[in-house]
Amino acid sequence: MEQLEQRTPEEIEVEPAYAFSPETIEQMGLSVAIVVGERLCDAAHAKLKDPEAWRSMSYKELRRLLRDNCGNQEGYLSPQAPLLETVVRMLITAKGDTLTLGEIHAEIAELWMTSPWPRHISAESMQRVLDNGTSFGIIRAQ
Repeated sequence: MEQLEQRTPEEIEVEPAYAFSPETIEQMGLSVAIVVGERLCDAAHAKLKDPEAWRSMSYKELRRLLRDNCGNQEGYLSPQAPLLETVVRMLITAKGDTLTLGEIHAEIAELWMTSPWPRHISAESMQRVLDNGTSFGIIRAQ
């Protein structure tokens, strides 16, 4: 009988996961409130007592507002939007703090198939794009 090859934990490739990093946004000299607040949908704006209240909200408060009101809203994720913009919206509205490459790839593939001009991106290509998405606040989760 052939013996199965033993691999150390370092040799087993783990699927990368990604997160939105408000710290990265701040390190670039940008306001997290503005970067995240500009992505509020109409339903989220309607929940605010003052239309400008989002400008003074914390990232945690903004994220909850987005997740509760925008994440499942029809059209919030658009097949016409750039890839990194779509991923930022996915990460901010995700139930958890991270999404795996597989989760992101599956949702993007499904979204793009609904487009009048369907597109395709391999998981490997998407990983390269996401690994270079720090200007959008996208980082690899630890």
